Amino acid sequence: MKKNIREFFDNIKKIFTKGEPKGDKDTVTGNTFKEKFSNINTRMRNAGSPVRVAFFTTYETAWNIVLFIILAFSLLGLLAFSVGLGYFAALVNDEEVQSNDELVVALTEMTESSTVAFGTGESLGTLRADLIRERVDYEDINPYVVDAVVATEDEHFYEHNGVVPKAFMRAALQVFAGGDDGTGGSTLTQQLVKNQLLTSETTFDRKAVELLLAFRVEKLLDKDEIIEAYLNAVSFGRNANGQNVAGIQAAAEGVFGKDASELNLAESAFLAGMPQNPYAYTPFMQGGSVKDEDYLQYGKNRQTFVLDRMLLEEKITQEEYDEAVEYDLYANLTDSVVVPNQNYPFLTDELERRSVQILKYVLAEEDGLTREEVDSTPLINQDYTEQANQALRYQGYHITSTIDKEIYDTMQDVKDDNFYYYGDRSSEDAIDIEEGSDQEEEMMHHEVGAILKENSSGKILGFIGGRDHEDSSVNHATQTDRQIGSTMKPLITFGPAVDKGIIAPDTVLLDEKFSYNGYEPANYDYEEEFGLVSAKHALSNSYNLSTLRLWSDVREENPQEYFERMNLPLPDTLFDLEGRGFASLPLGTNNLTVQENVDAFSSFAQDGSFTEGYMIESITSPDGEVIYEHEPVKNEVFKDSTAYLMSDMLQESFISGSAYHIEDFYRSIENEYDFAAKTGTSNSFVDSWFMGYNPDVTLGLWMGYDENIPQVSGYEGEQYLHIYNWRNLTQELIALAPDQMGRGTSFQQPDSVREIEYCGLTMETESDCEEDLDDPITGPVAEDTRLSDKSSLNDPAIQSRMGAAFDDEGLSNSSLRGTVTNTYDDRYSVGGSSSSDDDDDDDDDDND
Repeated sequence: MKKNIREFFDNIKKIFTKGEPKGDKDTVTGNTFKEKFSNINTRMRNAGSPVRVAFFTTYETAWNIVLFIILAFSLLGLLAFSVGLGYFAALVNDEEVQSNDELVVALTEMTESSTVAFGTGESLGTLRADLIRERVDYEDINPYVVDAVVATEDEHFYEHNGVVPKAFMRAALQVFAGGDDGTGGSTLTQQLVKNQLLTSETTFDRKAVELLLAFRVEKLLDKDEIIEAYLNAVSFGRNANGQNVAGIQAAAEGVFGKDASELNLAESAFLAGMPQNPYAYTPFMQGGSVKDEDYLQYGKNRQTFVLDRMLLEEKITQEEYDEAVEYDLYANLTDSVVVPNQNYPFLTDELERRSVQILKYVLAEEDGLTREEVDSTPLINQDYTEQANQALRYQGYHITSTIDKEIYDTMQDVKDDNFYYYGDRSSEDAIDIEEGSDQEEEMMHHEVGAILKENSSGKILGFIGGRDHEDSSVNHATQTDRQIGSTMKPLITFGPAVDKGIIAPDTVLLDEKFSYNGYEPANYDYEEEFGLVSAKHALSNSYNLSTLRLWSDVREENPQEYFERMNLPLPDTLFDLEGRGFASLPLGTNNLTVQENVDAFSSFAQDGSFTEGYMIESITSPDGEVIYEHEPVKNEVFKDSTAYLMSDMLQESFISGSAYHIEDFYRSIENEYDFAAKTGTSNSFVDSWFMGYNPDVTLGLWMGYDENIPQVSGYEGEQYLHIYNWRNLTQELIALAPDQMGRGTSFQQPDSVREIEYCGLTMETESDCEEDLDDPITGPVAEDTRLSDKSSLNDPAIQSRMGAAFDDEGLSNSSLRGTVTNTYDDRYSVGGSSSSDDDDDDDDDDND
């Protein structure tokens, strides 16, 4: 049987193949055409079959033609492939070859919004940026999202090596046809490469590099890492605030108000379909409002398509599909996204500003530049400020502030609901408006700025930036510097006077009018002169005349050094050519911000040491490295004896001084809270201040208008709103956080302070007092207080302290005899005067 079959196939083969040559019998021979023709006839006869000869002749010809065509096309194909390969190599030849580590970083580290936290741990949200993004790990992404993206965008994702071959062929044909790269069909790996490593230009150059990089990415990252990077990178349209969002976590929070891990199937399919055309499928308009129903249908249709793909790929069951299709997406949209600049605009602005200032020095240091080099070169400063601003918004830093959330919120609530304000005023009422100015009139709200600082650390626990950020975005606590009025008196006159031993709290001063080179100051009540008063009484009641007379002595001893130690501004324009402060300086003609003033007063609260207030605790880089951490620096400004004695003097403000309007409040808390205070108003009552502190905290408050507008028409209209507002604020903060507000702490008398008997007018020890000149009293003094024997009232030390240098008409000794008002309840006679105590009434006219 096998033999027969073999013979059959051999016969068939003989029909279609030539036999072996048998010598010269098939050779055409002959020298002439006739001989050759005769030979062909002989050959045909010998062949036995003319058909067989014709077939093989045709077969040989056709086969040679086919072989030629195949060879030609092969050569052309090889040439085209070589040209394409060469062209591809030329396209990617200039592409910088990144190391594997650099490539991984570029793929997985993307722009990310910086986040902010309160000092008490609560999240404040993300800082403002054109694009909101928050990274999320693969494990924290709902599996539905992954399945939906793969089924819709790249069903062969887990099989291919980054590139589907047809994509390369399509791109090649496209470029030869002169078209653009717009056919789609890129793998998820290619899309990741395009988003993270390449530009958005649609050229074959970019496509060629994309394909090359896609191969590399597949070797460097596993599939889960590629999916994670992709879902953190792509755009998802807008969130409920109308902000641009990228990354699945920001999309989940911004669209449905939940984490990416909490999305259900319907929500996952909806978001997974958005990257194809994010702004067509997003449900939100640019302002954050929801689109009309007709436009919402585009997103719903896309979600249905994604679900269809998931069902086709058997990622979900029919039951899950039906349930997801019926789910009401748009009834479950979030109303808004919590962002700090929306709910905490003043706080966000301030944290951004401070963080940029910190980060610019960090970036400069990384480049080998010092802080001094940055500060001294405006162009360098500007460059690093811009770098820091961009990095802060888009590189995913984490900022921890010092702000206590409950304290901050309480301060805002009190400001909104329990503060007193003067009415709106016209900008044309400003005292410094130029005549004939064509500046457009503007109605202005009465404003406020306040800061609560923890004295020991310098932490700013809370602040009030203003009444309404939309009306005025200027931070009146940190950025507005205004004339500080009589709050300057303790800082430049009484503090230095105590510190240099010139006075003690019970030292006698002279409150009497004078004329100095045409300068004729007066007290708050212009007609009033209060005669001989103790330093404590003069300060707590904020008498101008006695302060200025004392200043004539203090200014000779370089009191500006105290401001230098506190790093506070004190312009040279406030000093004469000999370096002495002008006569009016103690009345607060200089400007400070609320924070600067709070910092200054807090030095009295902590034994004379100055710690600058701060609001940024730390900044952490995207990779978790703490690149900045605040380190408090203390400067000794005043002696501990000075701090204690100044606090003792300023406590009197609540009892018989300029803050007596809230004496009842002070009396109600004095057993638990040891507060001292100083009020202040600037010229024409443009600015009003209240600085209060205890050993633990300092709370300072300013009120006024954004222009230099008098708050009332004449001092007689003053309603002491700043004093009452400070009380209302302190009252609520004590109720909220009694321990943080200093409950149970008190000013401790240091060893450098002692109680002695001495004479306050002549500043002599009790044993040196002349009975006809002075009457010894008992009171606290510092160990280095200048107590020395005096022979008469003409002693230079007495004359200097009493302001003889400022009295053009000369200081009469008769002015130094009479009744001394130590307090309203404590008076005594000095100088051998027969004057009765009745010469001074108990009028407690208000001074600030």
